[in-house]
Amino acid sequence: MALQAYDRGMLAVQRRAFEEARDQLELAGPDGRALLLLGQLASSGHGEPADPVRARGLYERAAELGNAEAAHNLGVLYATGRGVAQDQAAALRWYQRSAELGNVPARRMVGLMYATGQGVPADQDEAERHWRMAASAGEVQALHDLGTLFAYHKVDLPEAASWYLEAAKAGIEVAKRELALLAPKLRMPASVDRRARTMLGVIRAFHLGDPAGGAKLLAVSADDGDPIAQRTLAYLIQHGIGTTQDDVRAAALYQAAAEAGDSLAAFNLGVLVGGSYEAVRWLRQAAEAGVTEAYSRLGDRLSERDLDEEALRWYVRGAEAGDKGSMFAAACWHRDGFGGSIDLVQALRWYLAMLNVGSGDGIDEAHAIVPRMTAGEIHEAGRLAGRLLEADLFVQRQTSPSAASG
Repeated sequence: MALQAYDRGMLAVQRRAFEEARDQLELAGPDGRALLLLGQLASSGHGEPADPVRARGLYERAAELGNAEAAHNLGVLYATGRGVAQDQAAALRWYQRSAELGNVPARRMVGLMYATGQGVPADQDEAERHWRMAASAGEVQALHDLGTLFAYHKVDLPEAASWYLEAAKAGIEVAKRELALLAPKLRMPASVDRRARTMLGVIRAFHLGDPAGGAKLLAVSADDGDPIAQRTLAYLIQHGIGTTQDDVRAAALYQAAAEAGDSLAAFNLGVLVGGSYEAVRWLRQAAEAGVTEAYSRLGDRLSERDLDEEALRWYVRGAEAGDKGSMFAAACWHRDGFGGSIDLVQALRWYLAMLNVGSGDGIDEAHAIVPRMTAGEIHEAGRLAGRLLEADLFVQRQTSPSAASG
C-alpha cells in the first residue's frame, strides 16, 4: 500500500521538514488527522509565525470530522483565551465533545471544570462521575483528583486513602505527601472501621516506614475478611517485610482474597505457585479482570501446556496494554507462526512498538525480517506501531542503490 498524503505529511513533520509537511497535509483533504496536525503546526509556529486563529479554524474542521484531540485542543484555546475570546462555557462544551469522542484527558478536564465551577455551576457529584470514568480509562491524574475530592470535599477518609494509594502507585509524588498527611486522621476511625484500619495499615507499611505496625493493623482486618488486607498482608509475609517470611501462609491469604474477587491477589498467587497447574487458574482470573502484568505470565504458562492459540491472544492483549515483554513475545510468535499463521506485519508492528516504551530490544529482529517484506507491508507495520519514521527508514535502506548492490 502506497503512503497516503497524511502519512507523507507526518513523515515530513518527524523529519522537521515543515513546509513539505504542510503541502502534503493540505493534499489530504477532509482528513481529521491531517487538519489536526496542520492546526498543531499553526499553533506552534514551526516554520512560520504562530497563528492561533488559524489553528482554531483547523481544529474546528477536524473536530467536525470527529477528531477527539482537535476538540480537546479547542477546549484549551477557549479556556486560555488563545486565538479566541476566553470563554469557559465554550471550553467545557469542547472538552465534553472530546470526551464523547473518546479523549480521556478531556474527560478529566470536564471533571475539573465541574469541581471548580468553571463554565458551569460547581457540582462535586458530576466531577466525581467524570473522574471515575477517566481513572478507569487510565488517566492517572484523575486518581489524585478523586483522592482530593474525598479528602477535602466529600470527607470520606478511607475512600480518599484508596485513591491516593492508587495515585502513588502510578508515580504521582504529591499523592505520597497527601498519604502522610492523611495517616493521623485515620487513627481514630481505624479503631472502629475495618476499611479505615486497612488503609492505615497499607500507608504505614509502604509509605511511613513502619511495615511491622502496618502488618499488625492489616492482620486484624484480614481476620475480619477484608480482601485488600489479606492481599497486602500476604505480600508482606511472602517477602518477610515487617513480619516472618512464610510462603504457605502468604498463599493462604492470597487465595482467600482471590476467592473474594481480588484480582491482584489472584495475580500474586499465580506468580507464587509458579509453574503448577493452579497458576493458570489464578493468572487467568487476574488477566480476565484486566491486570496487565498477568497477560505475559499467563501466556508463558499456557505455552508450556501447548495452548498456543490462547497464549498468543494474551501476549497480544499485553502488547496492546503496553507491556514490553508481551510485545516481544507477540512479535516473535507472529514471526514464527506460533499460535496462528506467520504475520510479518504484526511481527514488525510489535518490534517497532517496543520503542514506544523505551526499549530497542526488538530492532535486531526487525532488521532480520524486513527483507522478507514489501514496502507497503513495512509502512503498514509502522502505522500500526505509531513508528512510521522508523518503518520508512527500513524502506529507504531496502530501496537504496547501496542496499541493492550489497
